[in-house]
Amino acid sequence: MSATHYDTNASPFLELRTPFTDKEAWRMLVLLPLVPVRLFIAILTCCLVALINTLSAWNWPVAEPLTERRRAWVLFSKEFLIVVLWMLGFRVKVKGRENIAKAEALGAVIVFNHVSYVDAPAIMWLLAPSGVGKSSVASIPVLKYVVRAYQAVYFHEEKPQRLAVRVAAPSYGKPGGFPMLCMAPEGTCSDGRGLLEFRTGAFVLGRPVLPVCLKYTINGHNPAWTQVYSELWHLVRLMCQWRNDLEITILPPYIPTDMERSSPKDYAANVRALMARAMCQPLLPQSHSHFLALKKLKVFVDWSGTKVLAPPGVMDVDGKINFTKHGLLQ
Repeated sequence: MSATHYDTNASPFLELRTPFTDKEAWRMLVLLPLVPVRLFIAILTCCLVALINTLSAWNWPVAEPLTERRRAWVLFSKEFLIVVLWMLGFRVKVKGRENIAKAEALGAVIVFNHVSYVDAPAIMWLLAPSGVGKSSVASIPVLKYVVRAYQAVYFHEEKPQRLAVRVAAPSYGKPGGFPMLCMAPEGTCSDGRGLLEFRTGAFVLGRPVLPVCLKYTINGHNPAWTQVYSELWHLVRLMCQWRNDLEITILPPYIPTDMERSSPKDYAANVRALMARAMCQPLLPQSHSHFLALKKLKVFVDWSGTKVLAPPGVMDVDGKINFTKHGLLQ
């Protein structure tokens, strides 16, 4: 898909294949009264997890791994996150748990395909890994202790993310040290029907990686977090399904060859192809850059999921966008 003829009707960032129907409206009428109760339980559970993590990391230096006892509390608290997934209506099936111990022994970096905001509690519940985040998070009250409990690697907004990973990650995933590092090479969410191009941040270290494949069942509503009309409306639709299913497949650790270590781009491409085969999904010729371009131009799908909305002059009558005309993707 070229930068001069970007088809919004076939974009993985614009969900048009699961519109809001009359059938869903009747289902929402039945299930909506339960949503506030379920949401309250989910929020209460998150607060409990936040409290335990805050106490676990209280007055502990950021540059040092948590003690075994403190880490045990973090691992204990993560089990409550399954309640959050249940309250969102999800039933989770996990394959390949035996590969986690192998990856920990290798000090691997976890890589996963990013589909939804549901990914976060699912990954935290399953692996309790460390992550990579903006340095500004370290100054947010309470949340800074929650993130610290997971031993996050911070990077400054004006500096490349991959530089932060290169400097900090060698200490992660070692016995008695920091937990495994977790990254989403796509850099953003898509519709869950294919894999975007991978960025190389997770692969520049030349370390083994643990591929984790997230596959959501798409019924009347797609759980994917794309360019939606309203995040709240998307969440309400998600919680008004009879059932949501998530299948997590943990592949065996991927150990790079010498050639892949010397070429992070090839390493990323090979892991991407492996994950696509495991999920029976195509490789998409689109990337994080296309998402940013759509976001900058304020292109999104309307509340009914049937029409793409954009400011005047952005799209032509066929729903195509010329990004170069707007100074993007040149």
